Amino acid sequence: MYDIGPYTIEDNQKREDRTELIDGYIYKMKSYLPIYGIYLRNLYGMIMKACNEGEEYGRPFMFVGVRLDKDDKTVIVPDICVVKDEEQVAGGEFVEGAPRVTIEFLGSDLEDRKRDLYLKLLKYKEAGVREYWIIDVEHKNLMVYDFQEITLPKFYSFNDKVPAENIMTGLKLDFKELEEKVKKFYEAAEFARKVKEKKAAGQK
Repeated sequence: MYDIGPYTIEDNQKREDRTELIDGYIYKMKSYLPIYGIYLRNLYGMIMKACNEGEEYGRPFMFVGVRLDKDDKTVIVPDICVVKDEEQVAGGEFVEGAPRVTIEFLGSDLEDRKRDLYLKLLKYKEAGVREYWIIDVEHKNLMVYDFQEITLPKFYSFNDKVPAENIMTGLKLDFKELEEKVKKFYEAAEFARKVKEKKAAGQK
């Protein structure tokens, strides 16, 4: 589950495996099935496009270390986070303090899911993250926690346009479009595979 601490950022940086540090404890980062990575990269691309075209500052990151509490005991690595304050990335190595939005894709491992659903949820809320998205690719839905509201999380399916005002004013992220991007990726990959097989067979 985790390595007994307390550890510091310096201890964590010495490791060769992919880990994150939460309150002095080192957790191994989750590994995904390939399809999760396709969804992740395409969603990141959609957010990046929206930020580049927006009139206000917004910068998304994928797998970047976040010094959530601005101390040496915590560096969380969200799947995606969005920063709205340039000062938070002025140092270059980590995002300093709470991003505006954090996004995690649920993996299949039970301990990873617990960390995303409980531990990170509390850490993000306490640190001042405004919105936390938890995306479940297997069941094609997501939960959005708006920590500015005292309410239950909002639930969406992959057929919805999800409001993303905390990323960019007026933005809605179309998860139908995301599904289509993933579908086209696999269609292109399958076509390339068949071409390769045909070419190999012709060389025999």
